[in-house]
Amino acid sequence: MLPSFSSGLVKEMDCYQMADFFVGAGVNNIEISRYHYTPFLNKEKDVKEYRKYIDDLGFHIPEGHMLIQGPGNITSLDNTYAIDNLKRNLEVFYELGVKAAVIHHSHYGTDLEPIEKWFDIRVDAFNQLIRHIEGTDMVICLENLSRIHDYDAGHLLKMCKAVDNPEHIGICLDTGHLHTAQSGSQYDFIMQAGKWLRAIHVHDNKGPDRGDMHIMPFDTGTIKWDEVKRGLKDLNYQYLFNYELSHLIAANPIEIKKIQVKYLLEIYNAYFAF
Repeated sequence: MLPSFSSGLVKEMDCYQMADFFVGAGVNNIEISRYHYTPFLNKEKDVKEYRKYIDDLGFHIPEGHMLIQGPGNITSLDNTYAIDNLKRNLEVFYELGVKAAVIHHSHYGTDLEPIEKWFDIRVDAFNQLIRHIEGTDMVICLENLSRIHDYDAGHLLKMCKAVDNPEHIGICLDTGHLHTAQSGSQYDFIMQAGKWLRAIHVHDNKGPDRGDMHIMPFDTGTIKWDEVKRGLKDLNYQYLFNYELSHLIAANPIEIKKIQVKYLLEIYNAYFAF
């Protein structure tokens, strides 16, 4: 397991400045967000040139968060536009060295609708995206989103097992999303996901009906971090432990963000590492 940060923490920086910032703060692995890969999608920046730059830095991007909402909304009766965008997204991720591509499979309230309504449409979309990355070692990771259906990993597992080629699909646990669900245990989710768990978004909040705050662990939130720690160790989870803190901290001065990143690395090493 390796500590990581969402690049959205420094969304005001371009992709080169972002890499320099994290390396300067002692971070060598990140999950890249749309703020930093969109220039490659639009061909405003050269992805191969950037890959050489980060390779020379010793900086790695093993995880990426795929396009969300309109451009990446597969939960639609006509999702051709989104699927085409996401295919391009995966091509850029491949060039960057991304292994785990995290996807939001529902949007705009569809996370509250009956699972059956969109199940086949979502699985068909996953199959199209999986066919696009066959022959690579990339995995599309389904993030828990629903406050109703994703109180455990069951719904996500059902979709993973329904695709034609499950070799290229997995699960991303978002600790904050799970904590805002109607019920649910971080430990039980991790153990239920099992081998399918290939990514984790780490952030805290104050529970159901209190908002998805994206605050730091051990900073007034109420997630039981001992459950997360125990689950990851019992599972022997070997992928990124990714801090996703791009909401509140993002407004802080760069100097403060660097201090917070170093502090969170210390928390990781002192409490979560195994």
